[in-house]
Amino acid sequence: MNPKVLIVGAGAVGGYFGARMVTAGHDVTFLVRPNRLQQLRTDGLRLVSPLGDASLAPKMVTSDDIDGPYDVILLSVKAYSLASAMDDFAAAVGPDTRIVPLLNGMRHLDVLAARFGDPKVLGGTCFIVTKLDSEGQVVQVGSLPKLTFGPRSAGDNAPIRNLKDALSGPGFETIFSDHIIQEMWNKWALLASLGTVCCLMRATVGEVASAPAGEDFAQATIGECASIAAAAGYPLTEETLGGIVRLLTAKESSLTSSMFRDLSQGAPIEATQIIGDLVKRARAHQIATPILDLTNLNLTVYEQRR
Repeated sequence: MNPKVLIVGAGAVGGYFGARMVTAGHDVTFLVRPNRLQQLRTDGLRLVSPLGDASLAPKMVTSDDIDGPYDVILLSVKAYSLASAMDDFAAAVGPDTRIVPLLNGMRHLDVLAARFGDPKVLGGTCFIVTKLDSEGQVVQVGSLPKLTFGPRSAGDNAPIRNLKDALSGPGFETIFSDHIIQEMWNKWALLASLGTVCCLMRATVGEVASAPAGEDFAQATIGECASIAAAAGYPLTEETLGGIVRLLTAKESSLTSSMFRDLSQGAPIEATQIIGDLVKRARAHQIATPILDLTNLNLTVYEQRR
């Protein structure tokens, strides 16, 4: 039987993965807000991608229209929208529902488990570069996107592994991981390092790396993030750490973080979830993080001024 999948949000991330799942023939419904519902009814869900464009008229519901549980809920909203999103999809959670969150950071796992029960919440992460353009199209750039999910604890995970097909489609790679929490820490260390470098310096990776002491600053930032991951029991491998260092010290790179791009537009940012929560965990382990502390202060002031 084809599992029923609910994609929470038809934005840049959920819109991309969900549309690809639809084209693969999976039973996918998008949970959207009224404004996005009207836009998609009028224009359809459109993807613009080097991996193949797509245009479709997907199944959609608003929170008031949910009439029963779904097998899988793929949660792809911004971390600061978690509370309202949980209220929106609560009616879709049944006894056997699995929730796969693709949010940044880690604190959302505890929030979701407290609301819906620990067994229902899986770990998840993704690597994708997408945006919504002015016409509401999902525009994807860069390499093949990846969606990784898995159980948060050991046990009989065959039923979870069996969800891989329902979460697959052309235009991205789906990975089942028995070490999903480590995967999430790896990404968190990368995002926090990248966000700190770009947001604190208000510049691209290459601009920072090319400045005097820029490489040293990037490496010190990465070191703080890696030390917190290690203290939490999820140390980065030399290969993972080396990859982050190479990425964030490339002098010709035009790379920026999504948090920096949001900040540059005066939009809400995920500072609390990506930087603030990391600083909190550093304090719990008595780890000094002067660079992350400064970044957290900087972004807190930004959010207060919005």
